[in-house]
Amino acid sequence: MKRYSIIICLSLIIFAFGCKKDFLNSQPLDRYSDEDVFKDSTLTGLFLNNLYAGIPTEFAGTMRDAFTDQLYSSSNLSIYQNTFIASSVPFGIQNAYNSAYITIRRCNILIGNIDRLPASVAYKSRTRDEARFLRALNYAYLINYFGAVPLITKAQDLNENLNVPRTSYQDVVKFIVSETDDINKGQFLAYKYTGANVGRVTIGAALALKSRVLLYAASYDNNWQAAYDASKEVVDIAGKAGYGLFANYETLFHEANDNNLEVIFDHQYKADFQAYHVHHYNLPWGLVPPGPSGLNQPTQNIVNEYEMKNGKLISEAGSGFDPDKPYDNRDPRFYASILYDGSTWLGKKLDLKLGSEYNPTFATLATGYALRKMEEPTFDPLNTSKSYGGGQNYILFRYAEILLNFAEAAFKLGKTEEARRYINQVRRRPSVNMPEIPAGGLTMEKIMHERNIELAFEGTRLWDIRRWKMGPQYLGSVLKGISIIQTGSEPRHYTETTVVQRNFTDRLYLFPIYQAEVEKNPALLPNNTGW
Repeated sequence: MKRYSIIICLSLIIFAFGCKKDFLNSQPLDRYSDEDVFKDSTLTGLFLNNLYAGIPTEFAGTMRDAFTDQLYSSSNLSIYQNTFIASSVPFGIQNAYNSAYITIRRCNILIGNIDRLPASVAYKSRTRDEARFLRALNYAYLINYFGAVPLITKAQDLNENLNVPRTSYQDVVKFIVSETDDINKGQFLAYKYTGANVGRVTIGAALALKSRVLLYAASYDNNWQAAYDASKEVVDIAGKAGYGLFANYETLFHEANDNNLEVIFDHQYKADFQAYHVHHYNLPWGLVPPGPSGLNQPTQNIVNEYEMKNGKLISEAGSGFDPDKPYDNRDPRFYASILYDGSTWLGKKLDLKLGSEYNPTFATLATGYALRKMEEPTFDPLNTSKSYGGGQNYILFRYAEILLNFAEAAFKLGKTEEARRYINQVRRRPSVNMPEIPAGGLTMEKIMHERNIELAFEGTRLWDIRRWKMGPQYLGSVLKGISIIQTGSEPRHYTETTVVQRNFTDRLYLFPIYQAEVEKNPALLPNNTGW
């Protein structure tokens, strides 16, 4: 095989991705050949850390849920309005493809060379399985975006045919499941790490990936038993791995509670690292220095989905909803997730009426809302001595999602009471404490609703809408905001507004592989239906 020049420039990588824990911290290095890297365990470890730095994150730029009814982003208009074409796809789509294959190639290099390393079998096996998981994770993202994609499992030589055709969605799913099963069978990874190894891939992370992938696949092949069994595997090791529901829904995303018992796998961050702009992108003007603000804005659509504290939707009889006091007595997850008119942040009460300090006409919140969930309350962007961001991690898999996966699969298998038990575990988290769904009251609509609320803004909504084939309802509907009107000292009135009228066609159930990539590799044709 052709020798590769491997670049390990961790000074740039670490600052770019803000990796946090000791095992990810390192000194800058020059260029090394593959022979150099795989004859020295330190260099191999640094190469692996490079792979961790590429873990997908929602903390930089437009969030994936801004492709859905949960968030509005002005940079997503072509997606909302179905006006882009394969030759000019939005950057987020193109980057999702490119970034995944960059990481996959690096994983293949490590996997293909690890046996050359003069190290123990246990070390080599653990390192290989970490890379196998990260490769499988990136393939899971790729099939969610694009469906069939090239399945490349070894580092390609420049002298061989690089025009790899696409592998079907179903076969990529089989590959991911096979990889996660082998990782679980081998037991070279731990159930839980401590100290400097916190943040590494665990057996639970592999099983959580399998749970998500098989749940999504079941929406197409109806193999709900496989999805059920995969979620059960995670629940069955919860005691050994220390998994459970963290008591406080809002603070489970804060730095002080990084790596808490609910976290199965996350992207580790360190405070104040360059290009870590989650606050600058998402908090409204006036809470951040002049520049980007309010990029990802919660919509009225998602606000309307938060139940009243009595468990009724705002449109239901007996809910007690007051349109002039629309934010009173709502599901506690609403207050933990969204900054709304009259809410507070870092001790400041937010006036979000258009033209106010926090919603000025030159930097408007088009929806009237800003994102609170996953923002770090100990970090003040206006403190210029800390110019980038807090140190909270981005969670990719958490135990609540597994319970919801389990509930949906159980419901589809007719195990309604079992499904209800898992849904109610999530609803009865101490800080949430929403009324239980009563016996006989669970429907698929309630399961969809609970995923929408519990996992809001965490990047799973697009995948859910697509697999449920609910595009017209949720991707082709009007994106709504709120208009706040006040005359003199009279009470404020709140009126729903149209932010964007969206268009949906079936081609949006998958994104296209962008034209420049197709031109490099004609074997990718035909493109996805409608593109």
